[in-house]
Amino acid sequence: MIDKKTENSINLLIKKLKDENLGSLKFSNKNISIEISNNLGSVQIAQNPISNQPHNAINSSANDTSNMQSIDSPMVGIIYLTPKPSSPPFVKNGQKIKKGDTICLIEAMKTFNEIKSDKDGVVKSILIKNGEAVEFGQPLFEIS
Repeated sequence: MIDKKTENSINLLIKKLKDENLGSLKFSNKNISIEISNNLGSVQIAQNPISNQPHNAINSSANDTSNMQSIDSPMVGIIYLTPKPSSPPFVKNGQKIKKGDTICLIEAMKTFNEIKSDKDGVVKSILIKNGEAVEFGQPLFEIS
């Protein structure tokens, strides 16, 4: 069984496949692998084996990062870290953020979507660059 977020992502991939008249599309991250083929009219989904840790938990390293979490992309698109090219970024390293704060924009199908933090914390690392393509579930920010 797939969740609503995954279902929405699959629908976006199918639309992209049709709109751009592609033969097939493949998408995968640490949790799921999706292959959509226009020729077969089929969708194949494989859940990747993952540990029992929550999806947004970062593995501990030699130094204590057990309280580190990631904020992951809720969709496929192009990420923008600033509201306008000449504006300061939504968030910076070391900045405190609260649940509901806008942290970036993701452009998908010519629509700019405000991405809001789903948790409180301090931004420890920005894992993507402005204007970069992001995938569903891709870690964007590390927070503690």
